Amino acid sequence: MLLSPARLRHTFRITAAQHVPPRHDPEAALHLGRGIVREAAAAGADLVAFPEMWSTGYALPIDLSVAQPVDGPFVEGFRDIAAELGVGVLVTALLADEHGSTNSTLLIGRRGELLLRHDKVHLLADAEAGLRPGDGFEIGVFDGVRVGVMTCWEREFPEAARELMLAGAEVIVVPNASAWNPTRSHQLEARAFENMVAIASINYPGDGWGRSSAYTPIVFDPQGRPLSALLAQADARPQFVPFRFDLDALRDWRAREVWGARYRRPEAYRRLRGEVDDPRVATD
Repeated sequence: MLLSPARLRHTFRITAAQHVPPRHDPEAALHLGRGIVREAAAAGADLVAFPEMWSTGYALPIDLSVAQPVDGPFVEGFRDIAAELGVGVLVTALLADEHGSTNSTLLIGRRGELLLRHDKVHLLADAEAGLRPGDGFEIGVFDGVRVGVMTCWEREFPEAARELMLAGAEVIVVPNASAWNPTRSHQLEARAFENMVAIASINYPGDGWGRSSAYTPIVFDPQGRPLSALLAQADARPQFVPFRFDLDALRDWRAREVWGARYRRPEAYRRLRGEVDDPRVATD
């Protein structure tokens, strides 16, 4: 029986691929991506994670003509390399089927199996207007770890992380294609803390971009002294960014602390449960 490294070591090792592929060229993105997976796996990664819409490099305007089928060569190429190396891959792509095109993230297991598909729910204004939004936030189980996904702008909707927390997520992976600043790091610190989840954020490199980072909900040590929620953060250069999450510490924290779902009062959140007018627009 194949025993997962995450279970043996009680550590979940995610490598963020802070690199950039050729634009609008899924075949070239696959070739580069497979090389990245191979190198990260050799360095001991459990899961290799890519930035948003890797198949196109998130080039704008979005070219729907290069959208890939989920059973096509782009996705199959990543499933094959995952199975060959026995490593997990979280790859992102512009996908298409008979219902339209989606900004999608796929969690692939060590045997090449598809564990989770997340289609971006909160599409980015005009830039993604031609895409079909996803309809929910679910989790996949990789090496016994419950993993969810928020794609880029979705980090700015607290409801997204809350949904994943309620689904049981322990780790949320956030593929980005975004300029980066301290406010965005603070957003993810808050999402980690309030939902008692670990977060891994992956971004493209570049001036004002990059800063792939890892966050923990564990904000006090055993003596009650405050700790930073930011575990690690890269600079803006192209690079592999290794993150290590202590699963025993994470699960112990989640079992004994008071945040997350424990003291929620959903019956009081009436506006979150129903349709309301945009509060920014005066109706008087």
